[in-house]
Amino acid sequence: MIMDNDRLLEKIDELENYLRELEEYLPEQEEDYLNNGLRKRACERTFQLASENLIDICNLIISEKGFGIPSESKDSIRKLAENQVITASLSTRLEEFVGFRNLLVHQYGRVDDSRSYSFLNMELKDFYEFIEIIDRYIENQN
Repeated sequence: MIMDNDRLLEKIDELENYLRELEEYLPEQEEDYLNNGLRKRACERTFQLASENLIDICNLIISEKGFGIPSESKDSIRKLAENQVITASLSTRLEEFVGFRNLLVHQYGRVDDSRSYSFLNMELKDFYEFIEIIDRYIENQN
């Protein structure tokens, strides 16, 4: 089955834009993050959008390659690992993103802003690793 590379590349471009925005919004000092509600919410929302975009990319590949129907967002990521599109290690880390996104969106509990800041600072590299892998995957499909 031929993948809709244009649609995938468009989603990757959106994801890269969200990551640039997040890097712009995220202050270097944790205190600046903690004391600026507007900036904090902008970072959280941009992370949410980036995470949802990542899931959309997973679902596009799953649908076009016939990898089955994911039962939930984390399952979308797992299906890419099961089909050797991404590594199991990256899958585990990206599943944590979805868990954090769910915490932000659904407010399952009080969000620890200090932990959020650390998470946002440390985990952006995983988004970029995902993009690199998907770019190579698209190239190899041609």
